[in-house]
Amino acid sequence: MSADDIIDGWTQPTHAFEKSAELHLKIQTIEGVDPLDAQFGIDTLKTVPDALYEALFGQPEPTEDELAAIGDDPTIVPPMHTYAILDAAKITNLPELLEASALEHRCLFKGNAYDALKDVAPWVVRLEVGNSFTRNLFTRSSAPWHQWWDSEPGIYVRSRGTLDEIWAHFRKFTRVQDADGKWYYFRFWEPKSVERMFSAFSHSEAQHFLAPCFDLYTIILAPRVSCKRLFIEQSHFSV
Repeated sequence: MSADDIIDGWTQPTHAFEKSAELHLKIQTIEGVDPLDAQFGIDTLKTVPDALYEALFGQPEPTEDELAAIGDDPTIVPPMHTYAILDAAKITNLPELLEASALEHRCLFKGNAYDALKDVAPWVVRLEVGNSFTRNLFTRSSAPWHQWWDSEPGIYVRSRGTLDEIWAHFRKFTRVQDADGKWYYFRFWEPKSVERMFSAFSHSEAQHFLAPCFDLYTIILAPRVSCKRLFIEQSHFSV
């Protein structure tokens, strides 16, 4: 493993907050989420279940902090994008499928790790409404390409940042180092793992992990479908 491949985001300095800031670490459950079916005979196909559309593809109004950062001009605030961090070990031929999807994407590994592990590595992809790859993530049917839902293939984040910004941020968390200096891969893109991790975070740790993101969503099937929104409610926050 080359030095270029090793980045430990867990030990880097976290964001500093004003003493007056009020931070609220929250996990919110979205009820009534069921996968799409094959939608045979339907003229206008849904991309995601109705219960998730606003959460994953809605365009929230800019916050006061966002407006202040760009001179109070809402017309130049970037749109809210939807990204998935997906596990190639759970979606067969994921690199090839992403290439064929026409969606912007990038592997979180690079260098030697990419060459050796790209077929089982995490990939970040910017999802779009109406795209068949996006739809297949949220569909369950007998078709082979509608089996991804059951495998819980990854996590979803909302951000006004670019794909390269999301890639640069989250690749810092793919490895952790133990007390003896040995490196291990850490599968934070597993929905169950990130939920356990987030529930144990302090406010500053959660902010550090979610820094470029507005929301993070997990979908876990057992014992029933549970979609959770992981986020920080904050005010007067400065970096």
